[in-house]
Amino acid sequence: MTTSGRVVATISVAAVLVGLTVVAGYFLQAPETAPPLVPPPASLETPTTMTEELGPAAQEPADSDADEAAPSPAAAPEKTVVTPPVGPAVPSQSVAAAGPSEGVAPAGPAVAGSGPGATAADEGLAMVSDRPVEAQKRLSEALRAGVDGAKAVQVHEAINRLGAELQFSPQRHRDDKYSKAYQVASGDTLTGIGQRHVIPYELVMRLNRLSSPSIAADQTLKVIQGPMHVEILKGRHELRVWLGEACVRVYPVGIGADNSTPDGVFLVRNKIRNPPYQPQHKTRAEFRASGAPDNPLGSRWIDIGNHYGIHGTIEPESIGRNVSEGCIRMHNKDVEELYDMVVVGASKVTIRP
Repeated sequence: MTTSGRVVATISVAAVLVGLTVVAGYFLQAPETAPPLVPPPASLETPTTMTEELGPAAQEPADSDADEAAPSPAAAPEKTVVTPPVGPAVPSQSVAAAGPSEGVAPAGPAVAGSGPGATAADEGLAMVSDRPVEAQKRLSEALRAGVDGAKAVQVHEAINRLGAELQFSPQRHRDDKYSKAYQVASGDTLTGIGQRHVIPYELVMRLNRLSSPSIAADQTLKVIQGPMHVEILKGRHELRVWLGEACVRVYPVGIGADNSTPDGVFLVRNKIRNPPYQPQHKTRAEFRASGAPDNPLGSRWIDIGNHYGIHGTIEPESIGRNVSEGCIRMHNKDVEELYDMVVVGASKVTIRP
């Protein structure tokens, strides 16, 4: 090998050694300088970033309740603050906790058109002249719902007028489902006809303006399909006569002092014209004969059991008051009408507070 050849070979070997040294140094330092292969987990990001992006409106108030702050599937309705009307003081009570009648001021004096049945009353009163059957239905609904004040007086007057026109007159209205025509057959009696329709024979006579119980075959009579029932509302001093769903009469009454008139459902047990009077636990001197001018039972007695009854009175000023020993008092002309409507063993008397 020449001198120049040795020099070239030496340089080549040196270059190779330098290259190997550089490569070995690179790999020995790689773990310290290599970048991470995956990004850091999201949980390591700054937790305030989202709140800061939303701004102050997204912050919870410092004094908020935990339940209000918790998310819910549907947004809760906004709370409405109700200002009570001026009037009698209302007991302090949460509106949310109050029931249908709690937290409400006591009712004041009744006014015209008051009560939940006032709307039905107005509708019924508007129909009296041209649609009497529908008017009777709506006014009966108004009574059941409750109507007070001057409107109640109007309803009572209309109920009595409609009953007189539809049920208690000889004429039969074609739309009145409670009235019907009956053709007398040979051998019929008023008592039998009344029993067949569950009404007293006296009512058949009233309906047809008969002066005697004599009837003839093929005669056409108006009858009502009974029985009729009685409802007494002590707090209103009011007696109502019901025929099915229709109220056909409203009467004022007097009731027992010291809540002595019992509540409940009773059955008409007996009826007596011009009853004699002998009160319980009193001397024979208190006895009054039938028809005596000072007989406190008046002209009729309708027995409902346990010595209680519905009767007339010689003290008309006591109607509308709590004065009796537990019986229900009526004006004589009113109890005479009622006597002819109710049936022993069939008509019920419901007495309510």
